[in-house]
Amino acid sequence: TFKIGWYGLTKENYNDYMGYNGMHAMEIFNSDSSTAGHRDYNEKEYDDMLRGGKRIFCIAADDNHGWVSCFGGFVMIKAEKLDYKTVTDALLRGDFYASQGPLIHELWFEDGKIHITCSDAQRIILNTDSRHVGIVRAEEGKTVNCASFDVSPKDVYIRITVADEKGRRANTNAYFTDELFSLG
Repeated sequence: TFKIGWYGLTKENYNDYMGYNGMHAMEIFNSDSSTAGHRDYNEKEYDDMLRGGKRIFCIAADDNHGWVSCFGGFVMIKAEKLDYKTVTDALLRGDFYASQGPLIHELWFEDGKIHITCSDAQRIILNTDSRHVGIVRAEEGKTVNCASFDVSPKDVYIRITVADEKGRRANTNAYFTDELFSLG
């Protein structure tokens, strides 16, 4: 895992993190950095890496150094049972998402659309490698719990961010359209 939340990133750091190869995942959120007043959310850096051709996953973590930063970031894993091999295999496949609190209940790709159901959210955002983005926003005083977005085969990747009323986010891993559209 590559941590980039511990220092103020500058233009020069871009060349550093883009130079790393063979990574499995990067930390998109670190709650200990958040409580210490450092940069804690690294969405831009994740997209930089994806746009740069790196097919990596994203994680969220407490990186706990005391009770202050407990329970601020976690990885929700889709695994059939709770044992080392099953959990490790799910992590290697990318069958997980990173969250600061919001929950993703379902996520599926069908007929050229990505669909999601989630806990109460203020907005659900489709992120891509290009300007093709989408957003579903809750009406004033309400929440949203689902969204569907058209996926273009021209997009290199897609990923979804769910944001709740407290500004906490859940991030799916990136899904690459060459793989999505080859499934059927």
